[in-house]
Amino acid sequence: MSTLARELERLGLPSVVITALPSIARMVGANRILRGVAITNPTGDPDLAAADERALRQRIVDRAIEMLQTKVPPRTIWETPR
Repeated sequence: MSTLARELERLGLPSVVITALPSIARMVGANRILRGVAITNPTGDPDLAAADERALRQRIVDRAIEMLQTKVPPRTIWETPR
């Protein structure tokens, strides 16, 4: 995924990698990296109540969209809003 994101960025298409292993995404060269919740569930938390998990997922998507709209230095890692 990180390699694909790097190539999309090279072509001028902004992309965000959501991962629980941001160091690997950075090493591969992804430009916009959003730290996910956990390796097994980077975009959610099954331990939360359904409404809380939906709100968490919405915050993750909102942050990713914000990252797409922001000019960032290469290999920037943003945290998932909790």
